[in-house]
Amino acid sequence: MKKVLILFITIFAMNIFSFAQEDLKDKDYYKYNWKLTDIYADWDDWQKDLEFLELQSTKYLDFKGTIGSSADRFLEFRKFSETVFQIYSKLFVYASLGQDIDGRNSIYITKLQQLQTVLVNLKRNSTWEETELAAVPKETIEQWMKENKELAVYKHHFNSFYRQQEYILDEETQRISTYYSKALDASSKIYGSLSTADMEFHKATLSSGEEIIASPANASKFFKTSKVQEDRRAVSEAMVNAYAKNKNTYAQILIGVYQNRWAKAQLKGYESCLDGQLKLNNIPKDVFMNLIDVASNNTASLLKYRELRKKALGLEKYYGSDGALELVDFEKSYDYDEAVLLVKECLEPMGEEYNDLLANALQSGWVDVNEKEGKRSGAYSWSAYGVHPYILMNWNSTRNHVFTLAHEFGHSIHSMLANNYQPYIYSNYTSVVAETASTFNEKMLLDYMIKNAKTNNEKITLLVQAIESISGTFYRQAQFAEFEYNLYSMIEKNEPLNADIMANLYADIDKKYNGTIMERSENSAYSWPRIHHFFNYTYYVYNYAVSFSASSSLFNQITQAESKKEAKLAHERYLTLLKSGANDYPVDLLKKAGVDLNTKEPYLAVVKRMEELVNQLEIALKEAGKI
Repeated sequence: MKKVLILFITIFAMNIFSFAQEDLKDKDYYKYNWKLTDIYADWDDWQKDLEFLELQSTKYLDFKGTIGSSADRFLEFRKFSETVFQIYSKLFVYASLGQDIDGRNSIYITKLQQLQTVLVNLKRNSTWEETELAAVPKETIEQWMKENKELAVYKHHFNSFYRQQEYILDEETQRISTYYSKALDASSKIYGSLSTADMEFHKATLSSGEEIIASPANASKFFKTSKVQEDRRAVSEAMVNAYAKNKNTYAQILIGVYQNRWAKAQLKGYESCLDGQLKLNNIPKDVFMNLIDVASNNTASLLKYRELRKKALGLEKYYGSDGALELVDFEKSYDYDEAVLLVKECLEPMGEEYNDLLANALQSGWVDVNEKEGKRSGAYSWSAYGVHPYILMNWNSTRNHVFTLAHEFGHSIHSMLANNYQPYIYSNYTSVVAETASTFNEKMLLDYMIKNAKTNNEKITLLVQAIESISGTFYRQAQFAEFEYNLYSMIEKNEPLNADIMANLYADIDKKYNGTIMERSENSAYSWPRIHHFFNYTYYVYNYAVSFSASSSLFNQITQAESKKEAKLAHERYLTLLKSGANDYPVDLLKKAGVDLNTKEPYLAVVKRMEELVNQLEIALKEAGKI
């Protein structure tokens, strides 16, 4: 932990890093790999900002007791604080991105530890901020905003702050909590090490005698291409068994994470972890509970779809690993460059501004494309304020990854629009709105591909893609959200929890959504550790389902408008949503765009669309002689 103990390792790793940068002679290298030098030239450059940040820590105390004295002094403090956290964000993104593509290199852990120490000091010296601001009457702040245009920018921010005033901790409690923050956040970091850096995926032996490493990326591709059910099942079980092997450790990690979050929620006076999370963004609880209610009680079409798949594939038994296999003879692999072209073409109707930003996002160094040893699994878009977004992929050439790429570009362009149109304070956006932008892009791609399908088999395949999109983004995420909600409830009621209790809960909810048609392996109930959102975020997965419902409505408003004028207005409302960042509460932003999340209607519309698609698939499969 101390610099002196890792000096030799750090120097060695830095030399390797520098050598790797200098040795990159392939002009196309950054077409498929991140260019982290867009953030910092090297670790020396990073270190300068870290040292600068360390110096700023004590300057917080210079403002203590003065921010309520005048509008000018308060504005000076706001600008200072924003500068500090912009620099912190760059430092964190740079080290975190490096760790995500090379989790085996200890330099990233070391740098992140150093940065966390600085962050703790920053928080420790600024614990007075909220309590001191709370002591300034709201009327005073409102008068200051009338007098100072620069301060008026913070109107929504101040309104949100005073709305949550009752949950603000006193300075002493905040100060004490910062001392424990590193220890209390350790569980999430342990999960990251266990599931990424130290993860050893099992090998599955196929019927041919060939062995395959059952990593998530390998398994995902294999499930779509292998015609042998027992081979698919073997790979699935090998992948799940890698997590089940450490089931007790994962259980204790998650219990530690949730207990930490519950302790923080109680300390602030929230009724529950959900209550604390929703009130941050003024989201009514009905938005969450209506989702669970509608999704869990309207699974008839989802179950019918499973039955259709079983019949079409001619299977006696149906496993989860059979869910990705094509129903008709249509196999197509997509190389990354081909996928990029598809994404560009499908998004052309979004207009000049949107497509100019997409062209920027396709510059070299913005996307890390291929799976490699030590690299984090999955995909994401991460925006570095003042630089550009970075997209992580683990390309496996499947159609799903083409859609994932469109999804992540949705996030990236959303970030760029918000950064271009909003001040720093509103340049980010809440999760509900974030996933609306990404799933909207998936719908654009699907619509484009269906319209350009060359054969009936391709159309059937894309129809399945549309159904799977609803299944995976609406139903599956609602299922995860219900699992998460039950776990938090048990923690909050001090009920006993262990790996087996978690597994039973997961299995019960899985059957509730997916019925008994699906055969399950012995360890399938221990597959929940794969969902890193449980460990790294508080109540995040429900956002996917809510956002999917919102983006479905927005997409329909644009593409199914009764006139070109109405379509143009709907398109403009959608772009305004993306440009708004976080300058209003998410439910209000979506309502302005044309979606009312205070009702069940957006969710019921998704259920209706699922029913329509499954019925269309049934007809198509009969016509093709598959059932």
